[in-house]
Amino acid sequence: MAKAAADRAATETKKTATETKLLLAARRLFCRVGIHATGISRILEEAGVARRSLYMHYGSKENLLKAVFDTEASMWFQWFDLDLASREDSARERILALFDLLKDWFEREDFFGCVFINAVAEHEKENGWVKEVAIAHREKINARLGAMVEASGARDPDMVTEKLSLVIDGAIVTAMVTGSSGAAHVGRLAAEDILRSG
Repeated sequence: MAKAAADRAATETKKTATETKLLLAARRLFCRVGIHATGISRILEEAGVARRSLYMHYGSKENLLKAVFDTEASMWFQWFDLDLASREDSARERILALFDLLKDWFEREDFFGCVFINAVAEHEKENGWVKEVAIAHREKINARLGAMVEASGARDPDMVTEKLSLVIDGAIVTAMVTGSSGAAHVGRLAAEDILRSG
């Protein structure tokens, strides 16, 4: 897992400056303004690149959205596969440390919420590729979280994982709505309670 995350990180660093500008502008606009409300022209203006650059690197707005999803997924995979995995703490302490990573994310200037949550909230709720991508991402993250929960010795690891996942999602949405990183601290306290009783 660590090698796969390192390979993904190496791929990310190979992105051209133009690709990076497009990704950052698209993510910012998709999360702040909305995917449907953000036109190609607005992305190009924000990124400061020519129209042909978008089509050369991504081919379409939909492919750019998929790249934005991949970029955010890579951040999560790095947290689980590298940052948390390299800690010499207990599994329980690594789970709680995830909330410290969330706090750092919430305090960044480029935090606009979770692009997966935002996209599903904006798009069709019943079916469609956006929901499928979001569910697949959630399953990958929960598999990693679940492995730590199981290692922590929880009596019902599946239920504890679901509870923690819900707390994580709630902390993200609360931080987005309030603009405060305090949601990560409250989430950590809730996670401590869940782990104690689980």
